[in-house]
Amino acid sequence: MILKNSVIRTVMCIVLCLGLFILFASVYKQSRVEVIDVWTMKNVSVIHQPVLNEGFTFLTNIASRPYQFAIFIFFAVIWLIGERKWIEPFVLGVCLIGIRFENQWFKDWFERDRPMYDRVIEITGYSFPSGHAMISIAFFGLLSYLLVQNYSILFRYRKFMYGVTALFIGLVGFSRVYLGVHYPTDVLGGFAAGGTWLLICVLLYNGLKHVKRNVSLK
Repeated sequence: MILKNSVIRTVMCIVLCLGLFILFASVYKQSRVEVIDVWTMKNVSVIHQPVLNEGFTFLTNIASRPYQFAIFIFFAVIWLIGERKWIEPFVLGVCLIGIRFENQWFKDWFERDRPMYDRVIEITGYSFPSGHAMISIAFFGLLSYLLVQNYSILFRYRKFMYGVTALFIGLVGFSRVYLGVHYPTDVLGGFAAGGTWLLICVLLYNGLKHVKRNVSLK
């Protein structure tokens, strides 16, 4: 019964996140929304200064592809070789590869041009949804969840763990606006899309754990 209720809540959250993504995808081209996007970026650009430029560039680099795959390989080795676990690295790999594929597909579908307001860094490609926002919430969110579920000391401090993860993901998203490479709606849409995939991967993980548990009891 508890498991069933948990699945229902997760599915409801998936529907909510998916609905939010559809909303952002539907309204970002509207003139009123574009005005808010541009106004926000211009006001954020006012606080540009060398120290912040370096800090947010460093932060956004940490959430980039090389670090994501390095982190994945690190934990995959620990779980596969050190702890003889396959579900955790399998689901984390599905999450990372899947979310990267999804983000590229969405970008090619929407073809939104990137903003041109006081860029701190230069980057190519389309803008909606933000890859950093979308991939960070899915990958780092799932990694945090898996760590909490697998290690009792982290489970005891799970609120702190999730809070730090949420803060990091939020700062990564803000860094994309600060650096001038994404509109706010790109980031919000990325969070919604990535949150959807994160919750789907959580369902996959718990489903595989449930099946494995039932098989071991037979």
